[in-house]
Amino acid sequence: MIEDSIAFIANYFWEKSIKNINNTLSDKQAGSFNMNDYYYLTSIHQLGSPKLGELADKLNLTKPAISALVKRLEKNQLIIKKQSEQDKRVFRVKLTDKGIKIIEGDNKLYLELSNIISELLTNEEMDGINNLLFQVVSKLKEKQL
Repeated sequence: MIEDSIAFIANYFWEKSIKNINNTLSDKQAGSFNMNDYYYLTSIHQLGSPKLGELADKLNLTKPAISALVKRLEKNQLIIKKQSEQDKRVFRVKLTDKGIKIIEGDNKLYLELSNIISELLTNEEMDGINNLLFQVVSKLKEKQL
């Protein structure tokens, strides 16, 4: 029962996310955009404005692989690579407005779900859900290590 509900929510999110991606990117860009690119964008967003080495560590990719990834995402106008003014050897990447629009579309979906849940529950029940989700996230983070 819970599995079916989680699967429905996940599929609902994917459907809406894909629509947002297709509305944000040109047909050519959308055709070359894949799940890995989505993961890369979310990782860059989570890291803020990471150095290329930080991004390589997070994604467990080599520096040559990161260079190819950055070129592809730059070509699709999803990120920009900027040289540090303090240390010219260091480059950082950050999301463009297009990249942010993809991430923000998903954040709106998460807020939508949160609002639906909060409408259905009392404050005490919401505290219980928040506690449960905190515990679930903690367990999932343990599995990442």
